[in-house]
Amino acid sequence: MRTVEPTESVRSPRWVTTCPDVTVVIATHNRAAYLPELVDALERQRHAPPFEVVIADDGSTDETWTVLTTLARSTELPFLALRLPPSGGPSVPRNTAVAACHGDLIAFTDDDCLPHREWLARLLPAVHAGRVVQGRTKPMRDGQVSPWDRTISITAETGLWESCNLAVPRRVFQKAGGFPVLDLLGEGGRGFGEDTVLGSNAARIAGGFWAPTAIVRHRWVRGDYRSHLEAMRRHEAMPELVRLVPELRDYCYHRWFRSRRAAAFDVALLAVASAAAVRRVEPLVAAAPWMVLITRAARTRWGRNLAVRIAQEATADAAGLGAQVKGSLQARTLLL
Repeated sequence: MRTVEPTESVRSPRWVTTCPDVTVVIATHNRAAYLPELVDALERQRHAPPFEVVIADDGSTDETWTVLTTLARSTELPFLALRLPPSGGPSVPRNTAVAACHGDLIAFTDDDCLPHREWLARLLPAVHAGRVVQGRTKPMRDGQVSPWDRTISITAETGLWESCNLAVPRRVFQKAGGFPVLDLLGEGGRGFGEDTVLGSNAARIAGGFWAPTAIVRHRWVRGDYRSHLEAMRRHEAMPELVRLVPELRDYCYHRWFRSRRAAAFDVALLAVASAAAVRRVEPLVAAAPWMVLITRAARTRWGRNLAVRIAQEATADAAGLGAQVKGSLQARTLLL
């Protein structure tokens, strides 16, 4: 389990007087504006057992460390902030935070999330039973200012074990090897799939559990169409992740497709290519399910007419397929 020596740390007064059994661990990077509201949400937890908070700052270049220092002085929680050299992703900060904590039960959330006031109370019972637990993640009700802003919605088990809402016994975390440091996105990527590998390893050891009433809200992160296309190109890493975590096949659409929409696009593309070869019109029927899906997606965007949005959605699907094909060849594992 890779960790790093902090260059600086700051503690709240209660950190040295309490040793709770539960630790909330957060890795942060350049999210200074989000942290006060996040800590406030943790302070408002109801019906939860006593817990502490450890936040690891992964080499932020904004005011993150100043904000964490202020929060350590003002919060009533047992609170530890660690300042780390930049590692390029969340794995090393999370592992380092776990190494510094007291808790036998570890709950993870992200710096762009706000836990519901009963999040811990509803997340922890299955962790007490020794299992790794995934909670529900919902988008914030407001905060979207661009049609291409992005958020996270987790409404059922995905097999990805997203760390925005995850809990695991500390002994299982350690036995699973902690968060691995992967390089699925290449140089410049800030991590991809580490939580999936950890969660899957932990579930093999201790079993998994879905906790739909343990809710965190995920903020809207600013984006534009270019960033949306970049996100589609990140799917190049998915075949390698499926190779590393074979259980993910069970969550793929018919096991070989990333999603229902991806499968519909592939069928439509194959049908249109066949039509061009033999000059027949039946492929329009095969393309209809995909057209329904992208038209529905295009209607959720605003600022342009529907035809432009449909063209943008189609281009994004093509970028996603290209990335999946490239990734499948590199990983020698088919996922479309």
